[in-house]
Amino acid sequence: MPLVTLTVRAGKSSEFKVHGCSMRAVRAWSLRGVPEKDRFQRVLELDADDFRFDPEYPDLHRSADDDFVLIEILLSVGAASG
Repeated sequence: MPLVTLTVRAGKSSEFKVHGCSMRAVRAWSLRGVPEKDRFQRVLELDADDFRFDPEYPDLHRSADDDFVLIEILLSVGAASG
């Protein structure tokens, strides 16, 4: 079961945080083969002082802005049988 954490700047709408392109991208790209109901997700909202990032790292073609989303995926596997 994957645990997905999205970290965003405080004040984003529910649509942006949960139903927006960020979560769709995570499910489509990283979690192929995971059942649809296997959803353990959390969204952390941080003020600008607590969520700092370099808007141009790593040599992006456009700078990251206040819509930047940090996506963390923790995958775990079941206990080995035997």
